[in-house]
Amino acid sequence: MEQEQQNQDPKRVPFYRMIMDDFMLLLFLGVTIYAIFYLLWGVMELSNLPGIPDEVKSNLIK
Repeated sequence: MEQEQQNQDPKRVPFYRMIMDDFMLLLFLGVTIYAIFYLLWGVMELSNLPGIPDEVKSNLIK
């Protein structure tokens, strides 16, 4: 009788376990998170570069 009650009440699987069991989702998340942080790091580096001096600009345009 007790076994029948256990079979009727399926246990809920925790959210983190569903994520950890899906290896394709983990692969996707790993690549995506890495790419986003690498892109943000590159944008921050470009924003910290000094501007091109006017003398260099005028020499390049000629």
